Amino acid sequence: MKNGEFIFVTGGGSGIGRAFALHFAGLGYGVAVADLNGQAAEETARDIQELGGQALAFALDVSDFAATMRVAAQVLETFGQVDVVFANAGVLSPADYFEVQPADWDLSLDVNVKGVAYTCRAFIPSMMARRKGRILTTASYNGFRAGAHVIPYRVTKAAVVMYTRCLALLLAESGITVNAICPGVTLTPMQLEYAEKTAGERGITLEAYLEERAARIPMHELTTVEDLNALAEFLTSRGGRIITGQAIAVDGGVLVSS
Repeated sequence: MKNGEFIFVTGGGSGIGRAFALHFAGLGYGVAVADLNGQAAEETARDIQELGGQALAFALDVSDFAATMRVAAQVLETFGQVDVVFANAGVLSPADYFEVQPADWDLSLDVNVKGVAYTCRAFIPSMMARRKGRILTTASYNGFRAGAHVIPYRVTKAAVVMYTRCLALLLAESGITVNAICPGVTLTPMQLEYAEKTAGERGITLEAYLEERAARIPMHELTTVEDLNALAEFLTSRGGRIITGQAIAVDGGVLVSS
């Protein structure tokens, strides 16, 4: 165990959250994995355990405040502390604005904004009591870029950036850092599903669509989960001890070219 340190990650059953959980387990952290898909959370935890790590799994809807508080209490009771919280769970929205229904707005706000806030809120008191902790949120480079598609997603990710900055100020005197990781185009299952749908609508292959996306990136490369893990590892290391309130894009230069 890395100095007896523990991590809680939401959306840990797949994509960025799963990669994060496995990476930090490899560094020696105990990991609590939460996901709306309880089976997926259990699979991640089992993979960690098979590699000799310590892991817990929870089925959790992060938009349910009471449930999130209950899970946090269970994690703290088992681990005794949580050193890093990764509020990562998120959802996409329909690409076409005129296809967006009220339920899509509700889901985007409930998961991408409230879910992040509820996850952080559940662990903040224990971190403040110890005057120690690192909080990471998953925003998006799209939280900074206006666009005509996936508008609820962009709006809610912009909200995550502002929440991160506000929380960083609130917790600074307690020695707790709060930063947002803002992925570029990353081929997670969620992003891949979106890419396949878009490619199909345009009548082109997935490979052609991804080549187009990469060509529009200044560095001509898509973001990988390894890129995101490297940033997360730095922000939670001693090197990141006074970096707080930042929203860092891992996007191959898209934002600076906009």
